[in-house]
Amino acid sequence: TVSFAQTLFVFGDGLYDAGNKQFLSSNRVDASFPPYGITVGKATGRWSDGRIIPDYLADFMGIPHIPPILQGLADFSHGASFAVADATVLGSPLETMTLSQQVIKFLETKNRWENQTRSEAIYLFYIGSDDYLNYAKNNPNPSDDQKQAFVDQVITDIEAQIKVVYGSGGRKFAFQNLAPLGCLPAVKQAYGNVQECVKLPSELAALHNKKLIKLLVDLSRQLSGFQYSFYDFYSSIQNRVIKSKIYTFETGIAACCGTGPVNGTDCSTNNLCTNIEDYVFFDGKHLTQEGNLQVGHLIWGADPVVIGPNNLRELLVLPLDVTIILADIQEAMAAMRQSQGKIESLYDITKMESEMENHWLSQVEKATSFLI
Repeated sequence: TVSFAQTLFVFGDGLYDAGNKQFLSSNRVDASFPPYGITVGKATGRWSDGRIIPDYLADFMGIPHIPPILQGLADFSHGASFAVADATVLGSPLETMTLSQQVIKFLETKNRWENQTRSEAIYLFYIGSDDYLNYAKNNPNPSDDQKQAFVDQVITDIEAQIKVVYGSGGRKFAFQNLAPLGCLPAVKQAYGNVQECVKLPSELAALHNKKLIKLLVDLSRQLSGFQYSFYDFYSSIQNRVIKSKIYTFETGIAACCGTGPVNGTDCSTNNLCTNIEDYVFFDGKHLTQEGNLQVGHLIWGADPVVIGPNNLRELLVLPLDVTIILADIQEAMAAMRQSQGKIESLYDITKMESEMENHWLSQVEKATSFLI
């Protein structure tokens, strides 16, 4: 059966939150007020000046933007967003939903969609950033074994939740791997390390990404009909932080909106930059609409250097009963390992510039075809 997915289910944190946070918090949610939403004329609870990544993916799929599940009276005919700012995989954070709670909410509402619709749908995930940022804050000098053990906990829980969604009919999973967390303006500012990316959070993210792709490959062998897309967001953000102008930005160091040396905190209308599109980051942790647009294009149509074994456009139309050849998986895995290996140990900016110059130049040639 050829699947032309017209449904998108979104799970994750503030990068994907379409407005759920404002329905869970008893306090002011900044994303519900300007300057959030300023580029599109209205604050909707999205943590950006305008559209977020799932909005662009919905556009490319030819469906309406996916509403937050907690909105109530919205049109959920093409899916729902369960993503919430501050979400984690582990723990019990307040005024948000962990990944397992998001999946439970999906199970509670899944009968809104037909079985066939759920099987053909795309399940989009980005989560784990806050787990590792919290861990790094509370454990500033972990041993290698401790780092591995914590990452294993996160990955094990993600695996369990994927299997729950799979058990409810999900077959097409799109994962955006974690950003180099030490490069976020909020993180650099918190560590007092504004000129260079902070090593530990980025190292944890790289370990997570390495284990996540292995998990997805393993699941594609274990679960009949399991299909996936794995986007190397880590590399995309690292490139835009260091070589911003190649990717049409003026800076990837400071955020557009906020206070402090790199505008890492307290985004408000009183501390907003003039030209938002010149910045990779809108606030200390989230991308500008322009950043989200570029990422959306890469997820949708980039080649295997950036996303594999399928981009979202390919995943969209894969037959549900397709047999994935093991050799193809191994080839894609090897390519991803090579790409990830280049970036895992590159936290020093000077070293990165010298070792990845050729890689950036070749990537920008590919990336420019996705810019509009």
